[in-house]
Amino acid sequence: MSIRFLSPEDAQKVAAGEVVERPANIVKELIENSIDAHATHIELSVANGGKTHIRITDNGTGMSEADARLCFERHATSKLFTFNDLPTVSTFGFRGEALASVCGVAKVTLTTKQQGEIEGLQLTIQEGKILSSKTVAAPVGTTFIVDDLFYNIPARKKFLKTTATEWNQIVALFKAFCLTYPSLHFVLLHDNTQVYNCPPVTTLHDRVGQLFDPALSASALTLSSTEDKGISVTGVTTNPHYSRYDRGGLYFFVNKRLVKNYQLARAVLKGFCNVLPANKYPFAVIHLEIDPLTVDVNIHPKKEEVLFLHPHIIEQAITKAITTTLEQYMSQRLAPAHKPNPLYVSEPFFTPNNPGFDPFFERSITPHSYNFPTEPIAKTFYLQEPPSETHQHPLLEIPKEPFQDENLHAVEEVSYRIIGQLHKTYLLLEHKDGMLVIDQHAAHERILYERFGKNFGKTETIQLLFPLIITLSPSDLAILIPYASLLHEQGIQCEQFGEEQLRITAVPVYAKQIPLQELVQELVGWIKENDSQPAADFFKTLTEKMRAQLACKAAVKAGDVLTMDAMEQLLRDLQTTERRFSCPHGRPTQWLVSTHEIEKKFKRIA
Repeated sequence: MSIRFLSPEDAQKVAAGEVVERPANIVKELIENSIDAHATHIELSVANGGKTHIRITDNGTGMSEADARLCFERHATSKLFTFNDLPTVSTFGFRGEALASVCGVAKVTLTTKQQGEIEGLQLTIQEGKILSSKTVAAPVGTTFIVDDLFYNIPARKKFLKTTATEWNQIVALFKAFCLTYPSLHFVLLHDNTQVYNCPPVTTLHDRVGQLFDPALSASALTLSSTEDKGISVTGVTTNPHYSRYDRGGLYFFVNKRLVKNYQLARAVLKGFCNVLPANKYPFAVIHLEIDPLTVDVNIHPKKEEVLFLHPHIIEQAITKAITTTLEQYMSQRLAPAHKPNPLYVSEPFFTPNNPGFDPFFERSITPHSYNFPTEPIAKTFYLQEPPSETHQHPLLEIPKEPFQDENLHAVEEVSYRIIGQLHKTYLLLEHKDGMLVIDQHAAHERILYERFGKNFGKTETIQLLFPLIITLSPSDLAILIPYASLLHEQGIQCEQFGEEQLRITAVPVYAKQIPLQELVQELVGWIKENDSQPAADFFKTLTEKMRAQLACKAAVKAGDVLTMDAMEQLLRDLQTTERRFSCPHGRPTQWLVSTHEIEKKFKRIA
């Protein structure tokens, strides 16, 4: 093996991979440069999710001809003079690598003009070389145009995601900048269509109203500002009525720099502990102002991550700000608007999104009523007994035959006696080794999950007389549409209806009562969280999540009263189901209380 030098061009392409992985990385670097140039109006326009065209125009200070030519050289920066300046750097771009990396993997055109100059300068750069230079008429400020990302690196270009995925990354980044600088005017266009126009506002709460849907804006609470040990925490969060299905609504800024940090997200979720249902997330914009000497912003080539000197102190400050804000909100809801009347009873101050979850009051559910049998319930039931005529119970009705697997091993035929139903949730069976307790929801969930997999792509559907309209944000709808086939494969026929709506025209027979709005929102969240996976793993993950969630929503629930026939049918189906000892989410479906344990409790044995 011999050692050799890479050509300058190849070395630049390799180095660029640490800074530029997708269009959003370029957008981030260029907007940061505009902010550093004291721009008050920034317009971003992209085409094809930024893969073929990015244009950023600002009204900042512009550059002189000498600076314009020098800015594309590696390690050329106006933000640092010596390495010792790094701990206290307050500007965004300081490495001097971004523009050199961008022009190494794309075609770049720069137009800039300083205040007081008569003409502007336009440069065309490819692979780090200035191909042309000319004077042009231009307003004060700078315009960067980046075309054909990775045109000279096909191996890297093929790893770009779909247009919808890349566009979503840019939208999330655009919103982050808007939330960082409410006093600046931001405009975003996609394929020559204006998507966001955010004029300057005075408060962060007003900026949230510009960027997000009315439900979120109405639920936004100004964070109770805290300042302790040199750490200032400000921002907004949502009240307990609002929740999301993904963490995409958590924004963190350290000294006005957008960062990714698991510890910060954990601190926010800790503040919402016992307030939101499981697997639901809040929206929050957290601004941290800390001593620059206690945070390292130079640990990541793209400056997306930071390292804190005292992470636990920062986590505690965020959690405290969240809990204080929620406590104040709840106290205000509890406070009577007038002098209490002895006959007046105030309404609960917390109404959960999930009717099965209420941390403050005893859970009450209106069970389905099914005429519980009057015959003696001590009825002998053979688990291996072949079903005669299937009883079409409303909650157990599936148009397909019960799942059968010829590879299942025959088991000893054992006689079980159904004792009854405990708390409308558990089935109690007399077993030769004790008492068998079966979770009716977990068991039915596993049955349906395996059955959906067997009938994949062959689900019987019913056409809706009146199509169901689901409203989503334009960005979420753009993410969902390319993966609508996942819904179609599960029997949910849908199509885009306008810029913000999805129209569902047919649903599976078993999904007549399923809350499809919630399912669609969950699917959008899964797409956002898993789009970094390889394509094959990505579709497999989404399909499994869809099957599990459909099974969960279609299965009998805790609180549903089952007739004897329904219990028998569920047990027969469970016996012929693979992996029947746990539900798709990993919870056990059954638990055996041994006779030995029972006799020991009653002190019949030592």
